Amino acid sequence: MDISEYGMYINTQSDFLVGAALESKFSVNDTVINVKAVVQHCHRSIGIGEKFLNLIPERRPFIKKFVEQEDTSAAGRAGKGILLVDDIVHLRTICMNKLNLQDFSVVDTSNGVEALKQLRETIPALVVFDLWTEGINGFKILQLMQLNPNFKDIPVIVLSMQSVSADIQKAFALGARAYLPKMITTPLKLSEKAKATMSGMGNSC
Repeated sequence: MDISEYGMYINTQSDFLVGAALESKFSVNDTVINVKAVVQHCHRSIGIGEKFLNLIPERRPFIKKFVEQEDTSAAGRAGKGILLVDDIVHLRTICMNKLNLQDFSVVDTSNGVEALKQLRETIPALVVFDLWTEGINGFKILQLMQLNPNFKDIPVIVLSMQSVSADIQKAFALGARAYLPKMITTPLKLSEKAKATMSGMGNSC
């Protein structure tokens, strides 16, 4: 389970309809939490992402503190910085939490313009983004990275809602190292792909 103060990702073999309302019960540091939630994403036979609907306000900082404690307990993050770009807040949050817990240091943003700003400020070891970001799309970001000697060797993983063959081929032609469909990519799978990519493994879908 990946959790934030806004929702969580649950590994499950059961199928759920997107938009379905659920009653969720879980514990954080031995504190039991009951909350209603709505299914935001369903990866068939893998898991679901759900957004909390009526989480008691006092529980949000409690969960946030738990996540921050887990993040700071991870060591050895030098050279493992990731820039994560996605306009879906819930998805970005659960992916960021998983990457942090897997020993990465993550900077996140929601649009292409801010992504380019963060590139200049942080020089990450890896970039993960959706092709269809606001302001500047992923193809343009790839093109600009290839033209800049400071960025052209930074590996890029594309995480996209679409799996159009032409888009995949174009992304690889512009330097992407991997192309992952959002609908079948769990936060854990993204973390594993990030590790493999940063270890120097080749291009793959």
